Amino acid sequence: MSPSRRPGAPGGARYILPCILAVLLLSTPSSAEPPPGVRTNTARLMGTDAAEVIDAPVLGLQRGALPLFAGLVVDTSVFADVMLAPNVGLRWAVAAGPHRVVLGARYTHFIGGSVYSDIVESETPSLQRFEPELSGPSVYGVYGLVLGPLLVQGEARYARYTSDYLSFTGGAALNFAGPWSVVGEAGVRVKGGATFRAAAGIRYGGENLGFGLGATYVDLSDPAVPGEELPVLPVLDLSWTFR
Repeated sequence: MSPSRRPGAPGGARYILPCILAVLLLSTPSSAEPPPGVRTNTARLMGTDAAEVIDAPVLGLQRGALPLFAGLVVDTSVFADVMLAPNVGLRWAVAAGPHRVVLGARYTHFIGGSVYSDIVESETPSLQRFEPELSGPSVYGVYGLVLGPLLVQGEARYARYTSDYLSFTGGAALNFAGPWSVVGEAGVRVKGGATFRAAAGIRYGGENLGFGLGATYVDLSDPAVPGEELPVLPVLDLSWTFR
């Protein structure tokens, strides 16, 4: 007969540590939860539209939007409104499994031509005349694929101002911690030749508060950004979603 073993004897201790580890693992389900995924709240990456469904009213610098029905929203670029370019648009988005599809159209009516002309001509005496024309319609489409915490997408955008504007941009966003995501974009603007465009930054998409900060490389021949400074502009977005 094998000798009896008292409670607390060394032979029983080998079962204690595995039990403790099992209890700790089972009592921390949050560590095993999948990441929440990329959310920007304003459905914007840096300079392009994000493959994201707007499901609640939002007011932000880059976009203010009011959902209507079935993924359709009426929206405006608040920043452009402040810069004397009032605009209004319609945007439709749908999510089907990991797939995201966005279609949108917008009309902008630029009313700040004389203001900008006076500023630019006063700062650049060699410039005889500067008359920016940024009024006109634009349309865009986005397809995105959600791969867990990673969003990859492509955007095509066409606008007709004083001349045709056509751009193709690829983007990616990676959710790395809670509501925080890192964002990158690269593409070309077709305007009598290909012009490289790029942007990078971070995004915070909380339950209500949204935030974005980054930088974008722009084409200095763009009439919207005249001058001879470095072709890098900051990108800032701050929003509140009414959930």
